[in-house]
Amino acid sequence: MKYIDFSITQSSIDNGRLYFDAVHQSFFPSDALGGRAAAARAQGQICIEVNEECFDTDIRLSSSVRISPRTSFKRWLASVRAHDGAKARLHRVADRQYKLEYLG
Repeated sequence: MKYIDFSITQSSIDNGRLYFDAVHQSFFPSDALGGRAAAARAQGQICIEVNEECFDTDIRLSSSVRISPRTSFKRWLASVRAHDGAKARLHRVADRQYKLEYLG
């Protein structure tokens, strides 16, 4: 799998979070998956590129149905004028490098 598509929710916009379905855990290196609490950060990290800027983050296992990068993407969501129900795509460009694309 070279990319995953996901929906942007109002909660994403309000909190600056990107939410992926938990079934996509295998899209990320296993050592980059951490717990929900700040003290449960993963040992490994990935880089998510947005507007030619790289954000290093781990992936929080938020619940049994969703996962999310720990880093806030509020600025990106505002820059693309994201709205509830919009679609986005996360491309894997290398082992630990990913790139966000807003689909609208």
